[in-house]
Amino acid sequence: QETCDCWTIVSTPEYALAKIEETPMQDTKTGAFIPQSPSYLISVPGRDLEEAFRYELLNPDGMLGREGALAKDAIPKTVYLDAQRWGSALPCHRSLNSESSTRRVISGVPYDGQRMPLAPTKVDREEAGDDGANFLADDELGLIQAGDMVSVYTPGFEGAALSGMDAAEHVLSLLLPPTAGS
Repeated sequence: QETCDCWTIVSTPEYALAKIEETPMQDTKTGAFIPQSPSYLISVPGRDLEEAFRYELLNPDGMLGREGALAKDAIPKTVYLDAQRWGSALPCHRSLNSESSTRRVISGVPYDGQRMPLAPTKVDREEAGDDGANFLADDELGLIQAGDMVSVYTPGFEGAALSGMDAAEHVLSLLLPPTAGS
């Protein structure tokens, strides 16, 4: 049976800002959100990131270096590609600091492309439900929503990832029988 890998590739803040400037996410006059077409997302940021990923793995000057660079046939052909532009992944709290040298305002929306470590994240909102959930769930309907938009943590990639991991644990708790002693 043939297997395949699934990768999530996240761009640098500099790349994200360049693409937001090139193809804005908000209307410059009204500020209304502009949905990005799937064809644009796949053909521009999706392809760019896939090509950059392959370069880093295959090229002796890439992140793996001469000793670690993979042979061209070591990475299989892509069978499915999807992409999403996620302005919220850029650090939003720092974007409010108008003194930041890396802050840019695009279509009236402030962004900050400064690179910072993901951790430590912090609880940003005390609005979690009584159970302290980092996601929304209706177990009777079988609906779960996870992401930084419902997370109690700092908005961005890490808050979204933590929300998704907590939601996954919740799904497992619903699917797996309780073990002895729990």
